[in-house]
Amino acid sequence: MTQHAAQPDVLFDTDALPWTCAQAKGVSYKSLRYEGETHSGAVLIHMCPETEYPENLVHKGMDILVLDGELTIAETALHRGSYAHVPAGARTAPTTREGCVLFVTFPGRVENLHS
Repeated sequence: MTQHAAQPDVLFDTDALPWTCAQAKGVSYKSLRYEGETHSGAVLIHMCPETEYPENLVHKGMDILVLDGELTIAETALHRGSYAHVPAGARTAPTTREGCVLFVTFPGRVENLHS
């Protein structure tokens, strides 16, 4: 019996997607996947230089990969290629001096505490 490789259910060129302005000043995003029932998803985030992201509560954890630039989270500077896992129940308020592009995945709700 021949086995076939699994095909992705979502496949597109992220460069072709437009950036959407977020509520937070200096932040834009490209939604790659979002599942309304579980509030899980994947997103590209762009933060302009000297941007502070509003404090948020991570309900089920979050994974962050810095694709470009620099991000400071929990007083730790992350640079291109750095990875961080934010545990469930944590509050975060990331900042950037030089700007950054991030790939972020989350298995559940991430709640903006200043909306």
